Amino acid sequence: MVNKMSVQNIYDKLKAAIGNEYGVCALIGNLKAESGLKSNNLQNGGKGKLNMTDVEYTQMVDNGLYRHFVNDGKGYGLAQWTYYTRKQSLLDYAKKCGSSIGDEDMQVAFLLDEIKHYGGVWYALVSTKSIRAASDVVLTKYEKPANKSEAVKIKRASLGEAIYNKICVGGLKDGK
Repeated sequence: MVNKMSVQNIYDKLKAAIGNEYGVCALIGNLKAESGLKSNNLQNGGKGKLNMTDVEYTQMVDNGLYRHFVNDGKGYGLAQWTYYTRKQSLLDYAKKCGSSIGDEDMQVAFLLDEIKHYGGVWYALVSTKSIRAASDVVLTKYEKPANKSEAVKIKRASLGEAIYNKICVGGLKDGK
């Protein structure tokens, strides 16, 4: 079952682990660009080719009826995991947790575990003084989409800034 996590809950989980609000917001901005913060998001191109909705795809993977998850080349989840070794690790982690492949809590925990193994990304998140700087590191060293242009960097950093303004500046962080 896919949880209905809010941006606030994702922020809280990441902040507890990362400890730096700029790094957290940079990461969330990238996740928003990747998946719209929807943990069962199947890459848009995959929906038509596979003739499955996000929910159907997730259920088929969870039930073992879709056996091509690891190698189908379709991005999935909060970080749009696509590469086969990363999707295999995500699937294994979900099974170990006894949760759906689309479970947001599980995906956030997996992301936190995985991201520590991406050169310099964890350090950038925990030590940054700039959303833009951390966002660029997440984009180029963790997400690694085909398009890493300046326009994409600006867009992703602006998504992180919007999260920062909403949660950190706007006072929502404390439930206000």
